[in-house]
Amino acid sequence: MKIWHSRPTLLDHPPLLLAEGPCWDAATGTLSLVGIDDALFGTVRDGGEVSFAPVPDFLGCAVPWQDGLWLGAYGSTVAALGPAGPLGTFAELPLDAAQFRANDGACDPAGRFWVGTLARTSPAGRGALWAVLPDGSVHRALDGLAIPNGLGWSPDGTVMYVTDSLAGTITGYEFDPGSTGLGEVRSVIRVDPALGAPDGLAVDATGQLWTAVWDGGAVLRHTPEGALSGVLEFPVSRPTSCAFTGPGLNELVVTSASVALPAEELARSPLAGRTFRLTTDVQGLPVTRFAAPVPASAAPVHTAPALADGAQR
Repeated sequence: MKIWHSRPTLLDHPPLLLAEGPCWDAATGTLSLVGIDDALFGTVRDGGEVSFAPVPDFLGCAVPWQDGLWLGAYGSTVAALGPAGPLGTFAELPLDAAQFRANDGACDPAGRFWVGTLARTSPAGRGALWAVLPDGSVHRALDGLAIPNGLGWSPDGTVMYVTDSLAGTITGYEFDPGSTGLGEVRSVIRVDPALGAPDGLAVDATGQLWTAVWDGGAVLRHTPEGALSGVLEFPVSRPTSCAFTGPGLNELVVTSASVALPAEELARSPLAGRTFRLTTDVQGLPVTRFAAPVPASAAPVHTAPALADGAQR
């Protein structure tokens, strides 16, 4: 097993409560990220400066759609996002938004949007995984999760990885790009609780999984079979997600959180809530854009104060 001591640079933004979901759109060279508890959508300019726009609720994730447009999920709403914020609703998840909200999400190789949802309080067993199709239909694909988190696919697209942070697992399911159902379990990676809770993930071109570990201060690398093959340490206790970015897909961006950290921990981790970037010797997989055509018109979305949320993230 390899252990790296990272020497990252910092993206130019103030600390966030819960930075998450970095996503690289290779077609435009744009990096996006979300502030979940901050209810913010961020985009990174060429010079590395990040600009943020408010959204109506905790923003779980956002994926590239078309140039200058992303698809985001907040509360029970799946909506178009631009650099200035929400533009219109694309679909609604059939959930009570007062009790549930969207969390992490990603597009599969066919361009469908997969998003996990969790209960705002007492999350155990109440989470689910949904598939949002380009025609606007929504399919419930998996139940019984607690905190659905990092999603990813094997390089050949035949395995989908689904993280449950509370259970400490990353489960690989047989995957058919032509179906919204998941197949048999192929593998289960169990993260030792002593190493932290698995959060967001990225898959590299060799099929290895890179997972940010909440309360673990690191990004773990696992083989598809589940063996721990590397630990990349960071100067914060709560890394939240990671993504391969840059023209060569060899720059790793890692987000982090400051939410609910006690004062003494914040004093030890002054970079909590910041976003890190470093060059690696591996290459990631390109992100697939959401495959739907952009609607000619969409219902307007009005920004409102974010809801209180007691659930673990």
